[in-house]
Amino acid sequence: MKNFKTGNQLFFTLIFFSFFVTSCEWFKPARDSDKEKVYTEEDMGELQGTKIFDPETGEWRTVREVNGETDTIKWTDLSEKDYPPIISDGSWSGTDNTNTGNETTGGSYDVSMILPFLANQSSIGEITENSYWAIHFYAGAKLAYDDLVKDGANLKITVSDSDGTTGKVNRLLFEKSAKDAELIIGPYKRNNVRLAESFSKRNQIPLVVPFTAQLGMANGNPNYIQMNPSLESHCRAITRHARAVHDTKNIVLIAQDRPEEKARFAYFQGENERINGSIIGSRFREFIVGRGDENQIEIDIAPYITQGETSVFLVPSWSDESFVYSLLRVLMIEHAKGEDIVVYGMPMWMDFDQIDYEFYQKLNVHVSSASFIDKGDERVRQFKNKFYQEYGAIPKEEAYLGYDAMLYFGKMLNQHGPSFPQSIDRQPFDVLHGRFEFERVVKEPEKHKEDLNYFDQLENTFVHILQFQDFQFQPAR
Repeated sequence: MKNFKTGNQLFFTLIFFSFFVTSCEWFKPARDSDKEKVYTEEDMGELQGTKIFDPETGEWRTVREVNGETDTIKWTDLSEKDYPPIISDGSWSGTDNTNTGNETTGGSYDVSMILPFLANQSSIGEITENSYWAIHFYAGAKLAYDDLVKDGANLKITVSDSDGTTGKVNRLLFEKSAKDAELIIGPYKRNNVRLAESFSKRNQIPLVVPFTAQLGMANGNPNYIQMNPSLESHCRAITRHARAVHDTKNIVLIAQDRPEEKARFAYFQGENERINGSIIGSRFREFIVGRGDENQIEIDIAPYITQGETSVFLVPSWSDESFVYSLLRVLMIEHAKGEDIVVYGMPMWMDFDQIDYEFYQKLNVHVSSASFIDKGDERVRQFKNKFYQEYGAIPKEEAYLGYDAMLYFGKMLNQHGPSFPQSIDRQPFDVLHGRFEFERVVKEPEKHKEDLNYFDQLENTFVHILQFQDFQFQPAR
C-alpha cells in the first residue's frame, strides 16, 4: 500500500490555511535586522522570502534580488471546490501504479518525515510565520511522492510535527514510525539533528538532513546524509571557479584579524594546492585587515593590486557588512583608476542592504550559494505550474527543496533498498534547486587507511557560483 500518513489534525488545518489565506502579508518578504540571530526552541527564525543557506550558522537568509519596478499584486480568493485543501483520512494513496521500467528492488519501504510545522504555536485561522518552511517543504515532497508512485515506487511516508523542540523529537524517535523506517528526512534545528543522528547511527537507518550545513554532526555514521554543502565546500567551489579563469599570482585572500576568518584561508589554500600540485609559488597571497584607533578598519589595498591585470580578491567574511562595505569602497577607488577587479564573497552578501548595487556591478562580485532556482528551466516552470494547480499558491524555495529531497531519495531507496547510502556518491543527479553531488567525508584519514570502506558521513558538495549582473545574482559565466 502506498500512503502518506500524518498524525495531527491541527497540522492539516495549518496547511489548509497556509495555502488559502488571502492577506498580502503572507507573501511579503520579511527582513531580519539581527544578523547574528540564534534560534531558540520557541522561535524557529525568519523563514520567509527567497532563501540561501549559511553553512557557518545553519540559518536561512533572505536573498536580495531586484527585477525592476515592483508591480501591484491583487490576490483573489480561491474556491475550495477548484483548489481543495490538503486533508487526511490517514493515508495518501497513489492513483497510477504503472512501472515505467526503472530497475527497483521490488520492496515496500517506510519513510519518516520529521519537520517543524509548529502546530502547537498556531491557532485556527492564524499560522505562525515560522511554519512556512515545513509547510512548503511538505507540499513539494508530496508532489514528488505522486511522481514516485507513477514510477512504480512503493513507499509509506509518515509525517510528524517536531514542534521545533528536542523533547518532541525524542518522543517521535521512540515511536514505531521512526523505529520501522528505512529512511528519515529531517529534522530542522541542530540540537534536534544531533538526536536524530544518534538514533540513525544506533539503528543504522539512513538520515537525510535537509537544512543543517555544519560538518561534524556525525562521526562514523555512513547513513548521515547532509543535503547542504558545508563552509569548506563553499570555499573550495569559489577557489575552483576563480582558478579556472585567473592565475594564482593575481588572487588574494582577505580576512579580518579574527581567528575564525583567518582559519578559513586553509580551505582556499588547500584546494588551490590540489589544483596546482606542489609547484613553488602556488599559494595565494594573504591580506589580514586590522583595526586602528577607535576600532576603525584600516585597509591599504594598493600592495595587493596587480596593475595592468585583473586583481582577484577572495573574501570569506559572512555577516560583517560594515567590513565588506569598507573593503568594497576601497576597491571602488582602485576601479576608478582603471583597475580591473573581481571579488568573490559569501552567500550572506546577497542580503546586505547597506552596499550599493553599483559596487557589486563594477567590482564583478561573485558569491557562492547552496541553491539557485532557474526560472528559465522548463522543469522549474512545470513544477511551479503543478504546485499552483494543486495548492493555489506560488511555491517558495523550500517547496523545491522538499520536492528534490523526496524525489531523489525516494528513487535511491526504491532502486537500492536501505543500503542506498553506499551508492549515492556514484549517482549525481540534477535537481530543481541545483544538483546533488554527494561525497564521502572522512575526518580521520587513519581510520580510512585501516578500513577503505570507512567514512564519517555523506555531504552534497555542489555549490553554485553566482555573479551580480543586470541587477540580480545569476549563474556566473
